Amino acid sequence: MELLVLFGVMFFFMALGTPIFVAMLLAVLATLFVGGLGSATVLPTQMAAGVDSYELLAIPFFILMGELMYRAGLTERIVDLLMFFLGRVRGGLAYTVVASSAFASSVSGSAPAAASMIGSAMLPLMGRSGYKREFSAAVTASSAVLGPVFPPSVPFIFVALVTGLSVGQLFLGGVGPAIIMVTGLVLTVYVMAPRGRTPSTDAAASSRDRSFATLLVRALPSLLTPALILVGVVSGFATITEVSILASLYVLVLGLAYRSLSIGALLSVFKHTAQFGATILMIFAAVGGFTYVVATLRLGEDVSDFVARAQMGPITFLLATMVFFVVLGLIMDAIPAILIFLPVLLPAAIELGIDPVHYSVAVVVNLMMGLITPPVGALLYVVTKLARVDFAHLVRECGPFLAVYGVTLVLVTFLPFISTAIPEALF
Repeated sequence: MELLVLFGVMFFFMALGTPIFVAMLLAVLATLFVGGLGSATVLPTQMAAGVDSYELLAIPFFILMGELMYRAGLTERIVDLLMFFLGRVRGGLAYTVVASSAFASSVSGSAPAAASMIGSAMLPLMGRSGYKREFSAAVTASSAVLGPVFPPSVPFIFVALVTGLSVGQLFLGGVGPAIIMVTGLVLTVYVMAPRGRTPSTDAAASSRDRSFATLLVRALPSLLTPALILVGVVSGFATITEVSILASLYVLVLGLAYRSLSIGALLSVFKHTAQFGATILMIFAAVGGFTYVVATLRLGEDVSDFVARAQMGPITFLLATMVFFVVLGLIMDAIPAILIFLPVLLPAAIELGIDPVHYSVAVVVNLMMGLITPPVGALLYVVTKLARVDFAHLVRECGPFLAVYGVTLVLVTFLPFISTAIPEALF
């Protein structure tokens, strides 16, 4: 009865458009009242416990780093370098979007941030070069999905916080799936480019007019940013929070050295980061209360018992839970889905002998597909505004790219070495 109240109230208010953390808090309050699980004073205590984590600071600092990269024009330097190689071939700007998104992912960890960074720079250029607008928007949105999979990944930090897994291992676990995703995107662009979506040649004169050496020198400091992050995390030189602070400081110094960051731009960046950070902290506070109710109701043990009674093997469990997360991604944002359901299902996966890093990476890849699927797909709304295209047309144009991610999910789910080989080799 209590579980029905908990999830029923939460999904009811979500369906009404209530912010996710408000829906969760109302569900917790209703369950505490109906189930007699404690007084209302339990909720603020558990909310405080939910945000009592030093590692949480890494999330706003990674967002800050991505915003600074964009506002300082550092991302455009990478785009210019990539266009030197890719701008000469048919569909070159589309390939550049994919490659640039992979880089933007490695410094922001957020899909909307990557879409904003790359879309703002590339969509106008693609429009002037004669690309079909819906195709340009679809490439931008689909490529931005790489953001939460390539390290550093904000969703992987969430996973680490609620499961106790190593952030470094999760980051490295995302590399294999991300490489498959990039390869699939490139092949899809190659197949789609000649079908009236791209011009016969691309206008990339700005990059052609400069030498490779000039472009490399301009882009090299920016290229060092993801290296700084990975070396710091993998080597153990610093914690994930310390790495995020150092990387943000490094990008800030670059922006000031290049004189591309004004006081007004900095204030805007800090304001946006503070607003995003506050949103994340509110979700974690709500999850603190939600986790208390779930633990009190012994939902995790009930799931493990159900899996045992149903005599599920690892393959059946993986298939069933991946289908569950696919459906969940259609109606729910990835962050609350991870924070609510992964801690419940991961213990059952471990009991079946499934590697926790493998399972967590598969769940993140799964939920990221929801970024380009209606009705919740956050990237669809971001890119619709950036590219000024019709929502339904964008959804249809994203279809082939979504199929690529579906194949990636199947491979990652049933071939564990894709997500475990690199972490096992380095840890």
